[in-house]
Amino acid sequence: MVVPKDSEDGRGLDHLMEQNEAELSFLSAYGGVDSPKGGDGSAILEALLRFMRAGGIECEQKAGKVVFEFGSATAESDGCLVLCKGKHLPLVASDLHAPGFHDGIIGTKREKVSVRFTSWNQDHRRFLERLVEHHRS
Repeated sequence: MVVPKDSEDGRGLDHLMEQNEAELSFLSAYGGVDSPKGGDGSAILEALLRFMRAGGIECEQKAGKVVFEFGSATAESDGCLVLCKGKHLPLVASDLHAPGFHDGIIGTKREKVSVRFTSWNQDHRRFLERLVEHHRS
């Protein structure tokens, strides 16, 4: 392994690592939390909160619950219950049957959705991104 030497301006590997740590800390919002038997609701809730804030959504956190502009999320022992409201939500029933989504229900008029996240991965982030985009439009 080749370790870069410090250049003339004094920048080396240590500086690069410090710079990336400082500038890329927002990436933690995109990290995964997985548990096949039902995720730790508080860890999933924290990941959801970081993700929403990184996307510019104002959130209020209260003892095991996060309230945001168009819904809420609550940490539970077997996952994180997510409730969202809006007109004509861009969802279909199959959106709630992917791995890590449990007990999903969409209102008959697609005005609300309730689903339990038992993991936190790209599918969950895309699900919320669609709802955020819909809410902003």
